Amino acid sequence: MTKKDKKEDNPNNGGVSEQDSVNDINLEEELVETSDEQTEKSPEDLIKDLEDQLLRAKAEVQNVRRIAAQEITRARLYGIESLAKEFLVVGDNIERAIVSCEEGEEITNIKEGLELTMKAYESSLKSSGIEPIECDGKSFDPEKHEALSMVEDDSLEPNSIIEVIQRGYSILERTLRPSKVIVSKKPEEK
Repeated sequence: MTKKDKKEDNPNNGGVSEQDSVNDINLEEELVETSDEQTEKSPEDLIKDLEDQLLRAKAEVQNVRRIAAQEITRARLYGIESLAKEFLVVGDNIERAIVSCEEGEEITNIKEGLELTMKAYESSLKSSGIEPIECDGKSFDPEKHEALSMVEDDSLEPNSIIEVIQRGYSILERTLRPSKVIVSKKPEEK
């Protein structure tokens, strides 16, 4: 009789002898031990793997720190945005006062004082990273300019800025307030 026949003949173990069960368990343990030995690495390989993991972890920490520093810088600069908008109104009023002083010659001292105030104001804005948007000789850019009206003018290219009504400002290449301008357009053909 073969082992298979013995298993089937023995009614006590459901066709499996006790010896066969022990043999099967021993065989499985040997397979597990063999696979563990194959997956075990030499100490040098293990050290190399751990060093690689350490380098990757350090690089990840550096990336997180760099990104956090950039986000903090952005938050600081854009955090002053609402305050900066309030200061722009002050500058607009100073500009209007200077223009109104040009009509009379007797008030030159007031005009000089206002011009010095305006220079100090512009210097403060510049030190905060706020720059005026240049419009002279430029074409209309909807991200930097707000067109208040369009004037037909065949001597200029269409969408050329004719006049600046209110200066715009930017902070780090981002528009804080667009310039309010008058733009040229092609005359309508009749």
